[in-house]
Amino acid sequence: MEQNIQFDGQQEGERVLYTVTPHALSLKLAVAKTVLIVILLVGVLLLISGVFPSAQGTIRIVSVLSGILFLVVGIWWTRRAYARTKTYITDRRIIRIESVTPFLSTKRALFWNEALKAKAYAPNIFFRMFGIGSLTIEPQLSDHENVFIRDVSFYEDLANYIDKILFTVKNKPEDVATINPFVPKPRGHRDA
Repeated sequence: MEQNIQFDGQQEGERVLYTVTPHALSLKLAVAKTVLIVILLVGVLLLISGVFPSAQGTIRIVSVLSGILFLVVGIWWTRRAYARTKTYITDRRIIRIESVTPFLSTKRALFWNEALKAKAYAPNIFFRMFGIGSLTIEPQLSDHENVFIRDVSFYEDLANYIDKILFTVKNKPEDVATINPFVPKPRGHRDA
């Protein structure tokens, strides 16, 4: 299933086992947050326009136009950032690619022989109800080099899958080639 995926910086012969993308609900919440911020901004600017009666019309026009501009740019940026944010789990490493500006992305890679463990948790009860959580893959040596992945579906199962990879890499490295790709389905439905 994930065999034909290619990404920037992929090594020759490196097999992608799963691609983690942000959950769709987190995108909707981010867009809603952008809309709410723009509404609050426009509301504050409209309140300020009441303080200056002589420039009230101009301030209202500028408020509405800047609100529309911020809304369009904010929604565009949010959708673009979520579309470009991906984490690749391969047979050699985990690599996180995340947009930080419209023109730049950051990459964080951690090879399996350098990783210690994977942790999974839901940041709040709302996300837990919808099966959305976060993953942290910790390196052996430095606490500041974690790979942190937010808004992950099947986050607990994925942490167990990563622990399986880590165990295989450390105890039976010759069996790494036999690890099957992760199947993002509920338990009991992964063989179908």
